[in-house]
Amino acid sequence: MEIPEGHTVERRFLNTTFLVILLQGDIEIRYEIDKYFTPQLGDMFLLPKNKQITAFARKATTLLLCSFANDLKLCLRFSIQQLSHFISESTCQNPYCLKLDIRLQSFFSLLVDCLKEGLGCMHYHQIKRDELFLYLLAGYTKEELAQFFYPILGRDLDFKDFILTNSHKIFDVKDFATQANMSLSTFNRRFKETFNDTAKNWLLLRKQEFVKRDVVLSNLPFCEIAEKYQFSSTSYLVTFCKKYFGKTPNELRKEAFDEGGQLE
Repeated sequence: MEIPEGHTVERRFLNTTFLVILLQGDIEIRYEIDKYFTPQLGDMFLLPKNKQITAFARKATTLLLCSFANDLKLCLRFSIQQLSHFISESTCQNPYCLKLDIRLQSFFSLLVDCLKEGLGCMHYHQIKRDELFLYLLAGYTKEELAQFFYPILGRDLDFKDFILTNSHKIFDVKDFATQANMSLSTFNRRFKETFNDTAKNWLLLRKQEFVKRDVVLSNLPFCEIAEKYQFSSTSYLVTFCKKYFGKTPNELRKEAFDEGGQLE
């Protein structure tokens, strides 16, 4: 994936988990409301499915993306989910970057050359993905890998996936519990166990994130944004933005435009 200098792009293919390698350039990854991280050259990071992000290229940037399922095996006897046993209290949910070792540097260099030459059959991709996971298992501790893959580890992945898939359109806890066919108390308990946060607080943060993204990074009329996020009128959208962001939607969009942060 090539991103020209000064351009901002929004993530596509939300239903796929990606392993991303920064091959060239300087990029800022923005996520949630006002959080961001800046991977360094030769860094590898995980982009879990359904995680909304935007990427701003401070210099012309080249990324390599590898898509995979959550239940892949690192080798014939060790699946990604077994890394759950190596999660510690210090393991964080923030994006965690692995620095490429010499083996992976050589691997990705050859892989990019082959892809540029048109070697892109499904069988080749499967072989290289299996090879990649073998190198990960051989070159890093299981604790490092657990931290890296933390966003897609857990005992209740179906529930987590259901929440993440629908979090852009359901913002009421009772509605979510109904859609999940659970009692409110069961839903809240499972939510806290899975996300280590209350459903009410987590959903409010997601709503703030999605609203601000559409206000700042799209040209949608404010009335459409208000309808999209179930505000009864545009004035309630204005009230929401002033309460959580300290500015009106118009002020937020103008500020982003002045800073050159608009999407193409």
